[in-house]
Amino acid sequence: MSRLFTSTETDPFGRGREFGRALADRIAGTVAGYRAMWDAVVPGYDPAPAGNAALAATEDFAPYLAAEMRGMAEGAGLAPALIGAINARTEILAALSAPARGECSAVIALSSEGPPVAMQTWDWYHRFRRNWLVWEIPLADGTTTRTMTECGIVGKAGLNTRGLGLLFTILHHVDDGQGIGVPVHVVARATLDLGQNLHHAAQLAAKAKVSASSSLNLSAWDQGRAAAITVELHPGGPGFVLPARDGLLVHTNHFLDPRPAARDIEPGAFPDTLLRHAMLSRRLKGASTATEVLAALNCHMGADTALCCHPLPGDPDDQYETLATVRLDLAAGALHVHDGGPCTCGWNL
Repeated sequence: MSRLFTSTETDPFGRGREFGRALADRIAGTVAGYRAMWDAVVPGYDPAPAGNAALAATEDFAPYLAAEMRGMAEGAGLAPALIGAINARTEILAALSAPARGECSAVIALSSEGPPVAMQTWDWYHRFRRNWLVWEIPLADGTTTRTMTECGIVGKAGLNTRGLGLLFTILHHVDDGQGIGVPVHVVARATLDLGQNLHHAAQLAAKAKVSASSSLNLSAWDQGRAAAITVELHPGGPGFVLPARDGLLVHTNHFLDPRPAARDIEPGAFPDTLLRHAMLSRRLKGASTATEVLAALNCHMGADTALCCHPLPGDPDDQYETLATVRLDLAAGALHVHDGGPCTCGWNL
């Protein structure tokens, strides 16, 4: 099974159709996986209205991605509403008040001597372990976006060849789930496609009217200079977070901007986000290389809530697992994704 798909089309609808035709079975698997999750919360749940609302919100925010999603639906032989729904999987889970805890731990380490070290784990349900890939997307301006995402979802973590990178973690705000806004995965992809520099990317993401929360942890390597900022998306937002004085920006699944943090529901329900953030911050003290950051992420304290987590004995499908480890090489424009957690990662960094 290939984990890489390289598009040849720059026209959005044509690019989506090409992707849909090539990966129809895996897109159908993503749809089936999320339908099972939604049905477990609301038996017989019909995702079509939410999917159509997601397409409409995408049309307003990034029309070319709405066209890409419709092309993907045609290529895969699926209703466009289903592609809209899986792209809005975070928004639907919020609208259903599904009891999903946080996922992922992200690190950006800045130094004055080289490009950012940007790395994250992607923790999600074991049932989706086969449904992610790296998508290389040529753009009409001659640059390329590379994103690690789920089959049928337009984007997640990744980078572009203009020196901009994005790491992605979910957040939970008390105002989430009121309708279907711009899907956070759409915002992530549009930020990579359209962001010309760090300021422009943060400005673009901040304009999205969202109904669910996530952190977009942005890093840049531009003219020999490194910088980073987090945009914390939430209804009524956004919030912003800068690296600490030592150049580290660490994000797990709680708000760091004090304004949205006052209405953050994650720590009370799943305090592992606080533990992971504190542990990772301690383990990163003095770290400035990719090898050191990977070593910091390779920690199993907390078992299924660890920085590197694995399913407990029993049925794994409804349990979390570190499905992938992501590293952004902004200087080379290269996206490295390991199939599994840091503990099995053999990168020679």
